[in-house]
Amino acid sequence: TFILASTYLKCLDPEYLRYYFAAKLSTGIEDIDLNFEDFQQRVNSDIVGKFLNIGSRTSRFINKSFNNKLSKNLHEEDLIKVFLKHSSIVADAYENREYNRAIREIMHLADKANQYIDRMEPWVLEKDDTKKELVHSICTTSLNLFRILSIMLSPVLPELTKKIYNFLDIKTPLWKEMENLLLGKKIRTYEPLLMRIDPEKIKEIKEKSKEEIWTI
Repeated sequence: TFILASTYLKCLDPEYLRYYFAAKLSTGIEDIDLNFEDFQQRVNSDIVGKFLNIGSRTSRFINKSFNNKLSKNLHEEDLIKVFLKHSSIVADAYENREYNRAIREIMHLADKANQYIDRMEPWVLEKDDTKKELVHSICTTSLNLFRILSIMLSPVLPELTKKIYNFLDIKTPLWKEMENLLLGKKIRTYEPLLMRIDPEKIKEIKEKSKEEIWTI
């Protein structure tokens, strides 16, 4: 079970591994076991299933129905305030090198964002022409939550968050700029930002490692 970083890079994006290590790292001195089954499940569930899901499931309404332009109004400002309040907890965890605590807090917020979207059901509301502005504000709120989470994850996923800022058509924000919300502005059309880990790629890493260990 000897894996070279160079072998890994031939098969998978380094952002996956950065996230997995961050989710495991604390101030303790315990070793980290690279369990590929856990690695695949955590990355697919957290990054794709929770985090990126917020952007993908709400941006399509902005792209399709509102000419890529966000609403000038938020639907649920209190939820935005909850996220901003929790940013200090995430920052504190990073500062104290409790990366696993930071990731837990961020994913807890990602769950809240997805629960909000599930509760509001914009895909149902869009069928009623009188609810058009409501859908607009719900999706704008959701994408602002997505931006806040992106800033929180930027120390761990720098390349992925750059792609997200490009999609939102904004410059790379500073942590202190988290409160600068996106309202009434154009965004770009959403495209898949990171794919789920294919089990075949895991097999490929293992096979390549078996071959390369004999050359060391």
